[in-house]
Amino acid sequence: MRLEYAVDRLSESGWCPTSDTHFETLPDGRKYPSVASVQHDFARAGLGLSIKHNLMFSCYRATWGPIGEQLDPDTTADQNHGTVVAACEREAAVYALAQLHAARAQHYLAAMSDSVNGSAALTHS
Repeated sequence: MRLEYAVDRLSESGWCPTSDTHFETLPDGRKYPSVASVQHDFARAGLGLSIKHNLMFSCYRATWGPIGEQLDPDTTADQNHGTVVAACEREAAVYALAQLHAARAQHYLAAMSDSVNGSAALTHS
């Protein structure tokens, strides 16, 4: 995976910068949030984000979960937990944020579908 791919996934997830987002820029001019901004976004969502360099495999692993909870890369991914592996710290941070937004959007859509289906069941009763 490359940083450009992570930036594409973040854009596709519907992520929008806030007024306090600090950016870095790809060679093609596209902006993406800095590692510090990504960590701030996770904290604002009530989640801790750990990015660790794995020297043995020459990669970076980003793991997230609720603040105060032990971060475990083996925890099953859901809207509040996840792990990604990338070539550099920036790529891991951006891809983690993209995955978080995608998981939360999927959860929101599922909840909306359940709500609509529940309403339809009530009107047909």
